[in-house]
Amino acid sequence: MYVHGIRRLFQFPGYTVEKVSVGVGIGQVTLRRDGRVRLACSSCGATMAQNREVIQTARDLPLGLAGVVVLTYPAIQGRCRACGKTVTIHPPGIEPNARATRRLMHFLCRLARAMTLSDAAELLGIAPATAYRWDRAVLKAGLPPPKLDGLRILLIDEKMVRRRHGYVTLVMNGENGELLYMAEGKKKASLDGFFAMLSAEQAAGVVAVAMDRAGAYYEVVKARLPNVDVVFDKFHLVKNYNDVIDTVRRIEWRRAKAADKAVIKGQRYNLFRRPEHRSEEQTRSLEALLAINKNLSTVHLLGEQLAQLWTYKSRGWASRYLDQWIGWARESALAPLHRFAQSLRKAREEILNYFKHRITTARLEGFNNLISRIVHRACGVKDLDYLFLKLRQESLNWIPQK
Repeated sequence: MYVHGIRRLFQFPGYTVEKVSVGVGIGQVTLRRDGRVRLACSSCGATMAQNREVIQTARDLPLGLAGVVVLTYPAIQGRCRACGKTVTIHPPGIEPNARATRRLMHFLCRLARAMTLSDAAELLGIAPATAYRWDRAVLKAGLPPPKLDGLRILLIDEKMVRRRHGYVTLVMNGENGELLYMAEGKKKASLDGFFAMLSAEQAAGVVAVAMDRAGAYYEVVKARLPNVDVVFDKFHLVKNYNDVIDTVRRIEWRRAKAADKAVIKGQRYNLFRRPEHRSEEQTRSLEALLAINKNLSTVHLLGEQLAQLWTYKSRGWASRYLDQWIGWARESALAPLHRFAQSLRKAREEILNYFKHRITTARLEGFNNLISRIVHRACGVKDLDYLFLKLRQESLNWIPQK
């Protein structure tokens, strides 16, 4: 079937549409070089003489019932007398190395945000490896470089992206959520690469960094930014305390009699839950447990009291409360509590810095689920550079415009 009313969909400067043929499943568009348009060198812009002409093809967007649309066009090769280069001219908007139009590659990139690469490839009738190359190329060419000027707040965390401890280190702008950096591993060198990117002026503008209490990150930040306020993330501290609760629970389970073990069993997450998140049945079950075990009652009560620390508005009042809580924990007979209280005492200033800057790594923590979804959509992580591009795309909410 010949179609004449849709030629405007295939307008490429310097080329004209010779024929459009659309059938069920496939469409073919034939372009020819417009002789009225001079051949211009892509390097210097000078007029260029034609040496030879090669017929090539490229994929384009689906059209109606034609899920596969193929463009056929002459690629013109010539030598520029002005700069001495040999140049091959393709229709603007066609990526010759990809054998596809730029708009088709951008469409694939948009699809890859909503479905797996293999599904997007099947929808467009291309190989998954081709879909990966197109998506990566579009992101690499279109995403802006990380904005490092004007940084004030940084969020730092590590994420597991592969089984068997395959971690990456992430750095985010804490004010606008832009992902700035990603490196493999969670050691000093993994983070040091980010600060190597910063100029002295950019580094001097950073006033606060939120992170967990990982020693490697802390040492790098204090070495690179000696005057910055480090804020130990409150959610990581609560998680650390939940580990203390779980340690005490396991100790008490081993000590308990058979009847009491039945009450302790299955209570792990119930001990972690905030009161407002417990059902009536979960509350009754927890109360029964705390009634028969003094040590679990103590560690659970202190956990609820620790959560009250971050409700204070004043650093001074929070400081007094933190010291009081550390005293309560040290009065108990529980070694895991003593160790945790000692660690809080050492990290006292970094904990209290929260009341100056009011920042957490929660925004970066939200990338946990996002990373899992992206890894699934990308059918696994083989290329960390590609993963970084995908994460930056999400953090910037970037969508190809063509």
